[in-house]
Amino acid sequence: MKFIYVLEDDERTQKDLFETLKNIDPKLAIRFFHSLSEFHEWLKVAVSEGAQALATGGRPYKDDTGPAIESSNSHQLRLVIAKNEFMGVQNIGLIKRARDFFLRKKMCSEQEPTALILTAFDSPDFDISLAEERIINNVIFKPFDKLILRQHLEYSLTGHHPVTSTAVASMQINSTIEMLKEVTLNSISEIGFTTLNNHAIRIGALTKYYSDSFTTDSKKSLLAFCCSCKEVSPDQYLCEFLFFGADNQQISQIRRNILQNKSHTADSLLQTSTAKKRILIMDEDVPLSLDQKTFLSERFANSEVFTYSNYGQLLSDLADKETPNRLTLPVEFDILFANYELFEIDKQKKWEQLQQYLKDRCKAHGMEMKTAPELYLVSKKRLQVDEVKGLSSWAKEVFFTPLDKTYITKKLLKTHTDLANKAEVAIAQQKDNNPLKVANPVEITQISEAGLILKYYREMSIGAFREFILWRPEELETPEIIGTVNYTEKDKGGGDHYLNHFVFFGMKDYYLKHIRLWLREAYIKNKSS
Repeated sequence: MKFIYVLEDDERTQKDLFETLKNIDPKLAIRFFHSLSEFHEWLKVAVSEGAQALATGGRPYKDDTGPAIESSNSHQLRLVIAKNEFMGVQNIGLIKRARDFFLRKKMCSEQEPTALILTAFDSPDFDISLAEERIINNVIFKPFDKLILRQHLEYSLTGHHPVTSTAVASMQINSTIEMLKEVTLNSISEIGFTTLNNHAIRIGALTKYYSDSFTTDSKKSLLAFCCSCKEVSPDQYLCEFLFFGADNQQISQIRRNILQNKSHTADSLLQTSTAKKRILIMDEDVPLSLDQKTFLSERFANSEVFTYSNYGQLLSDLADKETPNRLTLPVEFDILFANYELFEIDKQKKWEQLQQYLKDRCKAHGMEMKTAPELYLVSKKRLQVDEVKGLSSWAKEVFFTPLDKTYITKKLLKTHTDLANKAEVAIAQQKDNNPLKVANPVEITQISEAGLILKYYREMSIGAFREFILWRPEELETPEIIGTVNYTEKDKGGGDHYLNHFVFFGMKDYYLKHIRLWLREAYIKNKSS
């Protein structure tokens, strides 16, 4: 006989749990404890009687018409459901001792230990760090969503096996979501940040990061790429990252926060070089292109700047064709600033075309172009983070108008040691220990309001928890959803991947609404593709 012990004194909650459990399995023996002291008294009896005490513990629900149950050593305590006020984080020691006690007294098996679910009201005082305690299967918030309640009870009763039937609809889907990992933020500057890692980061690796230090009224994430990685002690690396595609509001806010901190420091930069840095500007907005030319010429002593407002004229001049508006150009360029709108359609194709003209120009002058000039895009409109990330494969940086010339100057100096600035600049920075989370894109094959299946290169340990983001444009409203590993299996589709079955942990109503919106948008996207 499988027993369920419920530590709840609220009549409505008792009724919901009893009816849901009986719908799942009418044969379950459900017993209620109305106080923690009542449960303690039962534990004293169970010390000597073991599994035989299960039949005498607690009270049947008032509407339970089932027959009396005889004591037996074969009875199992399959699940304990307790309100947070009885067995929450303040009683975590009791929970651990009780779990060990159930196992020692053979009320459960090592393969299927007694599951524990907490019920709680959503409150700022509730400590969701309970997810880190692998002995807690889940937290279900009140008032209950009946389908979610049933689904999570089924997960707990099934144990570490796939659930064959589900109360909530599940979508088979091949999609990418974000899995978060917390890293140690060391410092933050006007143009980037440093972290301490237990492993080396590949130079050039671009990743999305979430932090309160980046949060504005519309965003809480930033893309950044690793520009240096140094081992500072055994298995500890200091890695420096530079922002990529940061919007102006984020840049301004980060700079303001640093400068307002009286303990901030600054690194001065004054670079010298006699080598010419040839910069080409292609922007159909004439005032903007002239503004860029003036700014770059005034800031950098060794810059030689050429501007174009007509793409056809640029290609013609690169090919040395005789036209009325022809400009005499150098054979090679080091940097190219271009309006994003020029590459908005056929992005990669347009860039490849321009590179081919640059290569052909070098060849026509008896030279070979070793590397293409670095491309910096200037956009007049906000871009979605996925699009900015896509641009990173062939663009060095994306800047937004109105141009933050201070930021651009410091970014260029940081990445080009052969640029000579006419006036010394200082990059302000400060120590920062705000939580920083790196968002790793991962593939899922199935998702519902209660959990997901993650396709991964390795199997994860049962009970391990991860945070996921199902990204939507309203970034500040996008929650970090906790999931715990309930089951793992080898991917039967071939390859060396594993399918890790996650159960969502502590699902609030707000989270459920977000998942439903994401599922709807994912369904529409899959149908239209």
